[in-house]
Amino acid sequence: MRLYETIFIASPTLTEEQVDELVKQYEGIIAEQGGELLKTDKWGRKKLAYEVQKFSEGYYTLFEMNAGPKLIAELERRFRNNDAVIKFMSVRLDAEAKSAARRKARFEREGKRKAAAGIKERPPEEVAG
Repeated sequence: MRLYETIFIASPTLTEEQVDELVKQYEGIIAEQGGELLKTDKWGRKKLAYEVQKFSEGYYTLFEMNAGPKLIAELERRFRNNDAVIKFMSVRLDAEAKSAARRKARFEREGKRKAAAGIKERPPEEVAG
């Protein structure tokens, strides 16, 4: 199980009650597929950065969960098949953490290599002057 973040935008033609029902439906899918829902953030109705399916607003909802790739595939399949969902995106968060850890380790190795070679970095004020 890996850490995922999924955001979806529901159609602005829905009522608040319909959006709440839609969110509960997807929370149920996550539970029935064996995922662990960590957080649900309902951001409410917001303006979109650009028009999507001729809508300029939508209801944003964010899920943070521990899940497997099969659950994410099933969740996205159901997003695609639901006309009330106009946009969605899932991101694996632990991949970002691993990438950041690799960049940090590379930066530290580079610093140690420069220190061992006796290379001194000039302070920013000397570089700008």
